Amino acid sequence: MSDTRIFGLRFKTNEKLQPSFEEMKAFLASKKTGVRGLHGDDLKQYQALLAGLEAFKAGSPSPRLSEKMQYTVLDHSHFAKPALKLAIEQYKYHLYTLSNLDFKKPGVFIKSAEEEIARLNPRKSDEAARIERMRGMIEERKRALDGQHRLWRELTEELSNIIAYIADNLARIEDLCEKSISCLVNEQIDRKKELSLIEDIKIHFKEKLRDALHQGTISKEQLETAKEEVTDLSKRTADMLRSDVYSMTQLYEAVLAHAFKVVNDLGEMVEEIKRRKHASLEDDLALYSQVEKILIALISEYRFDVVLLEINYEMPHSQMLADKRKEIFEHLFDILPKT
Repeated sequence: MSDTRIFGLRFKTNEKLQPSFEEMKAFLASKKTGVRGLHGDDLKQYQALLAGLEAFKAGSPSPRLSEKMQYTVLDHSHFAKPALKLAIEQYKYHLYTLSNLDFKKPGVFIKSAEEEIARLNPRKSDEAARIERMRGMIEERKRALDGQHRLWRELTEELSNIIAYIADNLARIEDLCEKSISCLVNEQIDRKKELSLIEDIKIHFKEKLRDALHQGTISKEQLETAKEEVTDLSKRTADMLRSDVYSMTQLYEAVLAHAFKVVNDLGEMVEEIKRRKHASLEDDLALYSQVEKILIALISEYRFDVVLLEINYEMPHSQMLADKRKEIFEHLFDILPKT
């Protein structure tokens, strides 16, 4: 089975390892080992981004144009996805479980018990009974060790599956961003929307002059003023469209660059994990902990700033320009590739 949606369902998973909602909540609220802070602190910035996007999609009051562009791009690119947050939460949970595996204590006990058995005399009834008890405890520890070794294999497999899931979906985000950038570049080149908006402005002023003509004559001064206003509004509209296309392109390029870096970093770690071949628990903890840092960087070390050309509302016909701005936004979002 597969889910072609970006950050869709993750089918390749070991269900018996998955924590319940309450277990995950308790884990995220617990303190990290050896460092300050809680396990959930690493996800706070991304959680705030998801909450902001959810409020925006629910119709939060009067979002700024820069916020509208940012949230729309992050939603369309699928960078802001609850499924990504969940995958990283699960990764952190399984890594923590892996870090709590302990092969040393059972191994030390088995060695100590075997040495003690070697010193005891099985011909003596009391020592024979003790030998029997010790052998029972040794078998118990060996079964525990077998279980921990099995859990080690299962956890590293699950961690690797999560890495593959995130890397594969980030690669899909890269592809979508590249296609979106191509659409925006083509929009800049063919100028169809720009010419259409300018034509609408010309029609508006022609109709305005026609209405004035029905009420009487039109002076030469009125005609010249109308021409100047059309020229000014046409230039401001064209500048605004180019600026918005540039800003949106920059956003997609930022998402693309961020995803590209993380995919490369994850790829290098996957190769290193394969090369080490799970040589020891210490090796695996070091490698998968390094991956955790990469995943936290993915959802915390991004910069998706938006700078838009401001409309001067003190200038004439600023409302018309604002209406054209809204139309530009809707058009740009409409030409993006569908997912």
